[in-house]
Amino acid sequence: MNPKVKFKIDAQKDLPTFKAFIKEAGFDDGRNLEWAIFKKHPQLRKIVKKKSDIDYLFIKKYIEGLYKKNIAVAAANFKVYETNWKKKEGRFFNLVKDLFHNRPWPKGKYIAYATIWGMFPRFLEDKTFQIPIKYKNKKYVNAIIAHELLHFMFYDYFCENYPRYKHSENSIYVWHISEIFNSLVQNSPTWLDVFEKETMSYPEHKKIISQLKKKYKYPMSLKIKNLISDIEPFIKILLRRKK
Repeated sequence: MNPKVKFKIDAQKDLPTFKAFIKEAGFDDGRNLEWAIFKKHPQLRKIVKKKSDIDYLFIKKYIEGLYKKNIAVAAANFKVYETNWKKKEGRFFNLVKDLFHNRPWPKGKYIAYATIWGMFPRFLEDKTFQIPIKYKNKKYVNAIIAHELLHFMFYDYFCENYPRYKHSENSIYVWHISEIFNSLVQNSPTWLDVFEKETMSYPEHKKIISQLKKKYKYPMSLKIKNLISDIEPFIKILLRRKK
């Protein structure tokens, strides 16, 4: 059975997300923290001077203030997001069904929560994710939703078929593979016919994607294990360079 995405606005969700960006800043030299927090909320830069000395009460009040200020806009946007998604979800689930050969969806909440931050994280444990409280191109939110849902299916598949990578020490390695996989699939003609907009790719993945696109012209008969095998050597080189 396909999951039904629920759309919720909850200011309490954004403080844990903020903390997650702070916690993970060491993995990417603070890049995502810059993109997600400081680029959109530069006034918070002076608050986040030291990881161990952040005024989280101030951050909490800051988040609540923005939600209170934007609640009417958020409510209107989320109605549009939900309406737009319902127009696409049937075709999306058919694409995933074809790609993963009728694999059942993993169990979870499948809730799209609002966020004031500039990036839209997913939470694999309970299958929830975040979408922008407001966004210039509302139709692009469909591509964001599809991106996160595709991640849930991919991670479930990957953990079952590659159990040696389940440990947290391999999370960055698997993340790279999942993002490249999503870009190759979502930016293929078949998926663009549904969602119209390409999913965004990380800068370090663009050359890899460009090379693999020559071989994987989805929707050819795509064998996921073959694609993963072709992605892995690139990721090993990429991670070695970062050491």
